[in-house]
Amino acid sequence: LGQQWRLVAAGPIGSFQLENRLDGRVATLAAADKFNGTAVVAARAVGRASQQWRLFQLQLRLATGAPYFTAPEPLAALNSPTGNELQPVPAADGKRLYFSRTKFAGNVEGVAESGDIWLSESADQGRTWGPPARLETPAGLNTQHNNAVQAVVGPADKPALLVRGTYEAAGFKDEGASRVALAGGKPVPLRIATYYTTNVATGFYLTPDEKILLLALERDDSQGANDLYISRPDGAGGYTVPQSLGAVINSPGYEFAPWLSADTKTLYFSSYGHLGYGSADIFRSQRLDDSWEKWSPPQNLGPRFNGPGYDGFFALGPDGAAYYASSGKTDNAPRKLLRTAPGPAPTDTIPPPIDPEKAPRALVTGRVLDARTSQPLAGAAQVQALLLGSTIDFRSTAQAGAAGFQLSLVPGRYRVTTTAGLLTKVDTFVVAPGEVRRYEPRLTPATVGSRLDLPAIIFTQGQAKLLGSAYPTLNNLAASMKDNVQLEIRLEGHTDNVGDAAKNVVLSEQRVAEVKRYLVSRGVADSRITTVGYGGSRPKFANDREETRKLNRRVELVITK
Repeated sequence: LGQQWRLVAAGPIGSFQLENRLDGRVATLAAADKFNGTAVVAARAVGRASQQWRLFQLQLRLATGAPYFTAPEPLAALNSPTGNELQPVPAADGKRLYFSRTKFAGNVEGVAESGDIWLSESADQGRTWGPPARLETPAGLNTQHNNAVQAVVGPADKPALLVRGTYEAAGFKDEGASRVALAGGKPVPLRIATYYTTNVATGFYLTPDEKILLLALERDDSQGANDLYISRPDGAGGYTVPQSLGAVINSPGYEFAPWLSADTKTLYFSSYGHLGYGSADIFRSQRLDDSWEKWSPPQNLGPRFNGPGYDGFFALGPDGAAYYASSGKTDNAPRKLLRTAPGPAPTDTIPPPIDPEKAPRALVTGRVLDARTSQPLAGAAQVQALLLGSTIDFRSTAQAGAAGFQLSLVPGRYRVTTTAGLLTKVDTFVVAPGEVRRYEPRLTPATVGSRLDLPAIIFTQGQAKLLGSAYPTLNNLAASMKDNVQLEIRLEGHTDNVGDAAKNVVLSEQRVAEVKRYLVSRGVADSRITTVGYGGSRPKFANDREETRKLNRRVELVITK
């Protein structure tokens, strides 16, 4: 397990052919394949041009010891016939239960993937719950976007909610988290030092005393997809730089929905990466010291809580009862809320293991081609497939060299992004169970004078503030420039034609200056980047409709050397 390995792009679905490499330098990627109980190769960044890999052996550890719970029961009063009920958050007084509901006609956005916040109240300290209602107080928390309560915080006489996203004058922004008093008022964004994530699906948990903030983010030091991080008060009203909980908790897969016990020593979380019974499972781990980096191996809560489908968002109430969301026997079924109360130790505290069901996979193989020659593209390329229409994202990534690439995918509709340096191509296709598909994306190599659109670089409307979705593209651009030290570029900023023309020129200049500032912060020399702002004077699309006008708010890159 301590040696270095390289993945060879061959072998059947659900298995990896590994070649021993003792020099510690490899350059290919294997995604987690927990469904088949296979060893997983995980990535760790060593430098911009190469990566180090370790063998991540999957092992099912079942939870033993207290606390014990009774058999989970559905919260029938809260669960709708067709919608998804997710993210239960019980209040400390035992009288309120917040949750998120998606694909429901009663939401602000109607039947959609994004969710609204709903509230149910109890007159008997959580033993039974009344019919839920969409949250109206504090006002304005439910928007057309994905809204959810993450925690109930503050003193008993002045409670507040921690909610996803930020609420600005220009509208809701799905980035970071905000604190809002239950008595009313404007949501205040949490100030988190060096906050960024390359994954739009984020999650947060804040202890009632607001001294420990847990985050589910994908950052440069992540083991795979979303990892769990901790941040603490910085003494100035904000929170410190997120610190990873480490490789024991964070797998090459996807961790989310952290929740702490009252003494902050037991962490409950959900994961697609650790071995379990279905897609996402619920786990717990004990904190071993105050560094927040040393943990006991995560234990699966077992078949009473985790089934063949999706199980996640485990949350503890003040009476020791637990709430969570489950899709039951299949991953595609609607998620429903369940409750389990504290109970006695079972006669057999170690239930017999159940073999995880193997997911029906599709195999996508191919090569990344040079569009000019139809031959394999020279240099490194990456192919990433992101499952669309899922509450929690599933992604598979492969490095494509001369030998090509291979992706093992669960059935569904995917957005497939191919990148090679500054070049990007995006396609969408559907794969069926057991399908074998050949896919050969074509990229045209960039030369001096080449002009590249950077559509993922998006700003807050009317401002020069980057949105979180811009960082993956900027990180890739910075990495490419560090790998190609002779490369020099010009960044050109453009706006639409709304507003004062002179102010639009200034705004476009400020935006490309912000992009340059970020690239320099990532290690690119200032002298290699020039900038210019054109305002709305060079539209590429018609400005008469918002659908096309928004495409003119863009940044373009020109290779100058």
